[in-house]
Amino acid sequence: MSRSSKLFIGLLSFLPIILLIIFFVMLLRMFPVFFEWEKNEPMPQEVFTVFGPLFMLGIVMGILSLGLLVFFIMHLVRNKTMDGTERVIWVLVFLFAGIVGYPIYWYMRVWKDEHTPL
Repeated sequence: MSRSSKLFIGLLSFLPIILLIIFFVMLLRMFPVFFEWEKNEPMPQEVFTVFGPLFMLGIVMGILSLGLLVFFIMHLVRNKTMDGTERVIWVLVFLFAGIVGYPIYWYMRVWKDEHTPL
């Protein structure tokens, strides 16, 4: 795998965490709108306008996370330098740690991989 491919995969592996931070910041910035809605009921169009970007960001995060999960599991299966126990541990890390496990695996098994030329 080339160095630029490894860097691109690294960027993609950190992207769900960055998008999650952006999601929470967007959600926190909506609190004044929620307090305003408490006083007078919003129109349905206003609700969709406010929550639309959050839904879109959530969909992008979900698709990206699912794609990374498939990619890293395929990378695990093809990597012949790992034994079966380590593969099972990595799959469990992906399933239970989710987006936190992707950058860790990328750094330990993709970026530092000596078997593929840079």
